[in-house]
Amino acid sequence: MTQSLVSIIVPIYNAEKSIEKCVHSILNQSFKDFELILMNDGSTDNTIDKLKHFQETDPRVKLIDKANEGVSTTRNRGIELASGRYIMFIDNDDYIASDYVETFFQVIETEQLDIVLGSYKRVDSQEKVLFQQSLKSNEWSKYIIVAPWAKIYRREFILEHKIQFFNYPIGEDVVFNLKAYSLTDKIKTIDYNGYFWFYNESSISNTSQRGFNKKIDIRVLFEKIISEINPQSKELKYVRYYLKRYYVWYLLFSGRNASRQEFYDQYSSIKKWLADHQQMSSLSPLSYEVSGERFLSKVSMIVFLTVEKLSLVKLFARLYCKGS
Repeated sequence: MTQSLVSIIVPIYNAEKSIEKCVHSILNQSFKDFELILMNDGSTDNTIDKLKHFQETDPRVKLIDKANEGVSTTRNRGIELASGRYIMFIDNDDYIASDYVETFFQVIETEQLDIVLGSYKRVDSQEKVLFQQSLKSNEWSKYIIVAPWAKIYRREFILEHKIQFFNYPIGEDVVFNLKAYSLTDKIKTIDYNGYFWFYNESSISNTSQRGFNKKIDIRVLFEKIISEINPQSKELKYVRYYLKRYYVWYLLFSGRNASRQEFYDQYSSIKKWLADHQQMSSLSPLSYEVSGERFLSKVSMIVFLTVEKLSLVKLFARLYCKGS
């Protein structure tokens, strides 16, 4: 069998309700020359039966049924198994437009790039678009969406630089993409929005981090990012701003149901780490250098950084935190 041009990797865990829509959207692409690697990560529902059906009916499907190892290890194993010239990732709850693969392939192949990035639409179970994120053609745009989907990667670039997903409860894709960005200038953002990111209110990603998890230390993630980034990269100023943006998001998202003391302790430890490692960013969310964010994201940054500048974080925590 000839080698496929594109390898599409889908990590799957207990997705019996969504996997058919996801896989059908891939198999019905206008671009046909791909292999679809379905990585069943120890599902305990009826997912495997649905996956076996796809394997039996389409020769492009490769089914890997393995013990549960988590999404990072699963994606890394998918990279090892991929044989295509290019790699794409899709999550098992999501789906793509019929011209998705073709659009990305044409750009990365024609222009001989290492990474091509696109945009996404956030959708609910009724396919209603809740919002969409479009990207500008500036340096910051690639940091707005650091998920592995809505992108295509040249496989040899990934293998050559040993770029892998970080096996940690948060930020596994952040490490992957920030390292990749720091190692190449052959990156392009395209004006294309064909990825549909499903919003599941009951999913782990939307519930488990509402409150600080004692098993998660954001400084571990930051340490990993800095250790993986090319120290000579011109991207460092954007990485530092990304760390600022990330800790604000982390505090606001995870700290809502925390106690005011937990919130302030987390804040203090993060700021100390950034200062000790000389990773403080002077960029403002109002700077043209980091333009393109959604309005609400930018407002959240501006409000919290203003509170911080006025030394009112303790007061903010008292008003914001719901925990006892």
